[in-house]
Amino acid sequence: MYGVLIFLHLLVAVVLILVVLMQQPQKGGMASIMGGGETVFGGGGAAPFMTKVTTALAVVFMLTSIFLVLMSAHATRRPSRARPAPTQPVPTEPVQPGPLGG
Repeated sequence: MYGVLIFLHLLVAVVLILVVLMQQPQKGGMASIMGGGETVFGGGGAAPFMTKVTTALAVVFMLTSIFLVLMSAHATRRPSRARPAPTQPVPTEPVQPGPLGG
């Protein structure tokens, strides 16, 4: 689930960057490089459509950010189920074998 959410977050971030760059600012921009957006989005221009897309992507980006933070905080608070094996004390001096005969 965490990996899917990260993938969605990155995808939304890239698409949001592209949508912002495609918006037509007052002095040109990427939209003017590609021939403008008026013909693609109708006679009214792309401004209302692009504004709605940008707003929706920004909301999704913020929601995925919040969910990632909550999931990460929950994962760090959860105690680990795997406990380390108890360690044996290491002898400081080598053990001398006793006499074999009786």
